[in-house]
Amino acid sequence: MTAHVSTSPAPATPATTATPPATTPVTTTRSLPPPGPVWYPAVMGTGILATLLQAHAGGARPLHDAALVVLVLGWTALVGLTAAFAVRCARQPGTLRASVTDLATLPSWGTVSMGLLAVGAATLAVLPAAGLGSLVDPVVVDAVLWTAGTLLGLVTALGFAALLVRGHPGPPSPAWGLPVVPPMVSATTGASLVPYLGAGGPRLLLVLLAWTCFALALVLGSLVFAVVYHHHWRVSPLDPAVAPSAWIPLGIVGQSTAAAVSLSAASAGLLTSEAAVLAHRVAVGYGLVTLTVGAPLASWALVVTVRAFAAHIAFTPGWWALTFPVGTLSLGAHQLGRATGSPALEVVGAGFLVVLCGTWTLCATLSLRALGASVRTAG
Repeated sequence: MTAHVSTSPAPATPATTATPPATTPVTTTRSLPPPGPVWYPAVMGTGILATLLQAHAGGARPLHDAALVVLVLGWTALVGLTAAFAVRCARQPGTLRASVTDLATLPSWGTVSMGLLAVGAATLAVLPAAGLGSLVDPVVVDAVLWTAGTLLGLVTALGFAALLVRGHPGPPSPAWGLPVVPPMVSATTGASLVPYLGAGGPRLLLVLLAWTCFALALVLGSLVFAVVYHHHWRVSPLDPAVAPSAWIPLGIVGQSTAAAVSLSAASAGLLTSEAAVLAHRVAVGYGLVTLTVGAPLASWALVVTVRAFAAHIAFTPGWWALTFPVGTLSLGAHQLGRATGSPALEVVGAGFLVVLCGTWTLCATLSLRALGASVRTAG
């Protein structure tokens, strides 16, 4: 899926105060931010975990059951956070405006978009397989969340791009990717809705919109992350306090791979047979190149994260950046493996799913522990 501003943290900028120099030991106690956009990476990570568990379930009933449980947790997080933030906005006038005007929290709205998209896609993937499609129409639910998430994502992407053109908000940060990645998630999740639309105009319109989202996110993401990597590799190392944000650029690597493969398949019925074959080959080639390029980026993210954990950085919502990007790598490798028939890529996708299960469990456990401590302190 922020600038180092001390007012309030973005999801991938897990500091609530000014961060210390890299040579200074990181403190291990920080107050958690209140309900708001900074917490939505938890929704993103939970949603994609449910989708991936379902995708890899096959005939394994425990994985189907686990996917359903995680989906329920994803909906609980989405509804609970949204309600809590709405109450906070009602009780504290100016909260909503501050979340948009504060450069430290503004990028977090991209995670709200991706949270909606992730939970919607998980609903479409899990409910029919669980035999619960009759309770609610998963296609309608996904379509509503996809529309809302896509509109919000386009606003965050174009709005943040305009902000960068006018004058960038502080030093480059991996969290700058949070507002520009959502259209890529819309491209992937939009492809899954295409088969449910009638042939002709509606299907063509959705495919064209999804490809537009793909192109927009790819261009903006490439530019933004090029600046970010140059800054942290050549100018100033990434502060250990925000180390989990190093995984954010991997989100567009895995998500664009999955989007390219999914959209090429969704476009096949709208193309001639020759064009469909060419689109498939281009998508596969793109995915292979992108995942290859992503390998050293993942290695760098792993190194800085391990070093930061060794420095005992404090838990914040920013740690959830360890979930969704890892999930997109699993999704991208899985989709590419299915498209090419490569068992090796399927194994890579399954391996990233195992990692995701570990990082999700870690973040969920620490979130509950930290929230419990906050409640006890407030009591």
